[in-house]
Amino acid sequence: MNPEIKNLIKTFQSKSTGDGRFAEFLQHCYFSIKLPKKKSNNKRVINKYDILRKDLIRYLIANETAVKAELNK
Repeated sequence: MNPEIKNLIKTFQSKSTGDGRFAEFLQHCYFSIKLPKKKSNNKRVINKYDILRKDLIRYLIANETAVKAELNK
C-alpha cells in the first residue's frame, strides 16, 4: 500500500465501525487533498486536484478490503 495512504490512515480518527468507518475514511481522504493556498482561477490547477481526488477515491474503493484491514489494525 502507498505510504501516502498509510499516512492518511494514521491521521484518520473515527468512533464508528465497519462500512460507516470506511465511508468516513473516504470522506477524510477526499477533503485532505486541498487546493494550493495561492488563490488561482486557473482551471488547469483546479482540474488537477479534482482528478487527484477522484483517482484516490477510485483506488480506495477498488482496494476496499486491504484498506479496511489497515483501518482495523
